[in-house]
Amino acid sequence: MAAIILAGGENRRMGTNKAFLEHRGRLFLWSLIAALNPVFPDMIVVTREPQRYAGFPVRPVRDLYSIRGPLTGIISGLCASGDRYNFCVACDMPFVRTGLVQHMMQAAQGWEGAVPVLQRRSRPGGPMLEPLHAVYDRRSLPALKRYLLGGGRSLQQIIRSLNVRYIPERELSGFDGGMTSLYNINTPRDFRALHKSTA
Repeated sequence: MAAIILAGGENRRMGTNKAFLEHRGRLFLWSLIAALNPVFPDMIVVTREPQRYAGFPVRPVRDLYSIRGPLTGIISGLCASGDRYNFCVACDMPFVRTGLVQHMMQAAQGWEGAVPVLQRRSRPGGPMLEPLHAVYDRRSLPALKRYLLGGGRSLQQIIRSLNVRYIPERELSGFDGGMTSLYNINTPRDFRALHKSTA
C-alpha cells in the first residue's frame, strides 16, 4: 500500500507551499508523515518542488501533465505507485488519523476506492464527497485519465462515475469524533483561525 500526499498546487490563496506551514511547532508535512508512516511503507509526494523534500522519508514525483488541479496530482501519484490501493491526502490536511486511514483502506477492498460522504456539506447534486482524503484503486487510472484528457476537472463528478465505497459521517466519526481529519487549511484566514482555535 502507498500513501500519496498532494502538494503540487499553485498555492495562490495561501501564497506559500502549505506542506511547510507549521502548527504547534511541527510542519504539516511531518504531521502527515507521523500519521501515515505506521501504515504505508511507501509515501509519495506529488510536487512542483521535489528538491524541497530532500531529507524527508518520502518519494517526491512531479505531475505527469501540465493540466493544473488535484485530479492531475492523483493520477500522477497513482502512476508512480506500485500498489493497487493508495490513500490520497492533501498536504493542507494536517490532522489525519491513523486509525481512520486504516479503516478506509480496509473498506476499499473490492471497490475502486473509498471516499468520505459529508451530509452536512450537501449541495444541489447531493452530499459533498471528500476526494482529497480518500482511497483510490490503480485500476481506476484509465477512467481518471480519460476524464482529465477529455477536459474533465471535477473530482466530485468522476468519483460518482466509479464503483467506490462511500463512507458516511456516522462511520467516520467512530474513528474521529470531531471530524478534524477532514479539515483543510486553504487560506491565510483558515490558518489564523486554526491557531486561534488551538491557542
